[in-house]
Amino acid sequence: MNLFKKFNSAFTSNLSMFVVLTALLALMFPSFFTPLSGYVSVLLQIIMFTMGLTLKASDFAHVLKNPTSVIMVSAIQYLFMPLSAFAIAKLFGLSGDVALGLIIVGSVPGGTASNIMALLANGNVPLSVSATTVSTLLSPFVTPLLIATYGGAFIEIGFWPMFLSITQIVLVPIVLGLVVSHFLGDKSEKIKTAMPSFSSMAVLLVLAGTVSVNRENLLTGGLTVVLAVLVHHLLAYAIVYFIYGLFNASAITKRTCAIEVAAQNTGLSASLGLTHFSPEAALAGAAGTIVHTLVGMMFGSLCAKKDMKEAQERKAAGRASNARATVLQRTY
Repeated sequence: MNLFKKFNSAFTSNLSMFVVLTALLALMFPSFFTPLSGYVSVLLQIIMFTMGLTLKASDFAHVLKNPTSVIMVSAIQYLFMPLSAFAIAKLFGLSGDVALGLIIVGSVPGGTASNIMALLANGNVPLSVSATTVSTLLSPFVTPLLIATYGGAFIEIGFWPMFLSITQIVLVPIVLGLVVSHFLGDKSEKIKTAMPSFSSMAVLLVLAGTVSVNRENLLTGGLTVVLAVLVHHLLAYAIVYFIYGLFNASAITKRTCAIEVAAQNTGLSASLGLTHFSPEAALAGAAGTIVHTLVGMMFGSLCAKKDMKEAQERKAAGRASNARATVLQRTY
């Protein structure tokens, strides 16, 4: 079990490397990975099931104990992210299904990878899990409405088909995961240790399938989409730090909420694009998986290094203070 825990930790800590490697392999050998695009929805259901399996009563209790931060995260996520995606699509001259793809990225809930990033950044993991849970449970109702509102400027969109898709992909698997976890009781603890790696592997398969069917689009106009996704992602960090700075929130709360808002469920975005529109509508989701993971992991690593440096400085200051006190005692 210790060996598996080490593997689990090493795999999730190096997720950004595996994301880049998966994307490159899908670009180099598209015919090998293209069949995966037909199973994107199933893979998303597996990811959501693992999320339900790992949820605990304490996660929901955290929402009740600290509702303000969770509500603020969902509010920023569902108000700012789709609006900024719409504006950036216009700014970058994106059109049709490609523009719609960026709007879908801005309209989906937070991704489960944000919990791993929060852990890496020494953030408030219970807050991250709670915020992901709330935004995910809201998504069947909110996400189709946002896509129809903003995406309707580029293409005609139906609300109910997406509502049913998100309910099937997100809500049903989470509820099933909760039920299975309840009946397994303590026996589920051993299974839960495997879930982060299992879920991350499913994300990589979603990425491989999405990149492979969008190979030509990525090679011809992918850079513009990647830049648009990157700007959208970085704006999320900026707006969260600005808003939470107004409330004098702690550094831990700021970084946790910034990751939560910025790291969207790009797998769900890709699935909605492929299922209801076209491979081009999944392009931003594929780019987002790469960008969100790389930036999130880099941000988490910088936060951890910053904390370590500050801890070392406090330790050094403490030693210097003790040394001065000792000198004074000897003097007097």
